Amino acid sequence: MVKLMLRLLIVLSILMANAFAQTAAKKEFEVASIRANPPQTGFHFGGDAGGKPDMSNPGMFRCSGCTLATLVRTAFNLQKYQFPGQAALGTGTFEVSAKIPDGATTADVPAMLQSLLKERFAFASHYQEKAMRGYHLTVAKGGPKLKESDGEARPAAPSRGWQEQGHAHTGTVNFGGQSTFRASNQTTADLAQIVSEQLGVPVDDQTNLKGKYDIALNWTGTAAPSSGGHGEGGFGGAGHGDHGGGGAPPARREETGATIFEALQSQLGLKLVQADQATARILIVDHAERVPTAN
Repeated sequence: MVKLMLRLLIVLSILMANAFAQTAAKKEFEVASIRANPPQTGFHFGGDAGGKPDMSNPGMFRCSGCTLATLVRTAFNLQKYQFPGQAALGTGTFEVSAKIPDGATTADVPAMLQSLLKERFAFASHYQEKAMRGYHLTVAKGGPKLKESDGEARPAAPSRGWQEQGHAHTGTVNFGGQSTFRASNQTTADLAQIVSEQLGVPVDDQTNLKGKYDIALNWTGTAAPSSGGHGEGGFGGAGHGDHGGGGAPPARREETGATIFEALQSQLGLKLVQADQATARILIVDHAERVPTAN
């Protein structure tokens, strides 16, 4: 009996070691190439200008003409307001091609990219919380209209971008000025983050709701109401460039429907309240080389 138990423990230890090794392997690309492009001549945009990550091939991560700032924003899933020092990383662009290990998913890519930045650019950073103007997500008068989740993951719908989420997040789809968000097993903190991405400013979850919900939200591509305001007498830009926001306010409401401010209230029973002291999590760069080490 003792020998049998020992054998079981040995087998269990081997299985756990293999599982740990597989998990660790997911944190690094199998192989990666970073090639610097020739310096740009003439007028060019600094900071975040450049290419965008390409995940059209499920087994590869590619980024053509990407700045170091773009790679960092992708690795840490940052909004522009979370990365105020990005211009200091320079305007040089790179051709990046990396193979994702078997068994890993696109959800593992950010951690792999962080490891790659550390290895090839000696990248080091830390987070800092900063109070800045934004919004609080609160419960509207009349109470929430959220559907409690049954915990069952829904089939993934087409989504903006390439990151998979553990809570069956189906993503935000922007088309023809209209935007749709569908997700299951979401907290209101998850929703606040999505709204923050759309508005380009921090949004704190102050609903005090503790459950998980299946969320369906539809709104116009412009963040601000057609009157030109921000719902609560707001401020800032009208949207986030990568999310279908921005541009001139629509002339006629009947052509566009509800803004995100109105949609949150009418469809989910939630409300955005202007806040001068919303909490933003800012990434501070401690060190980064302008030229990567050789392949």
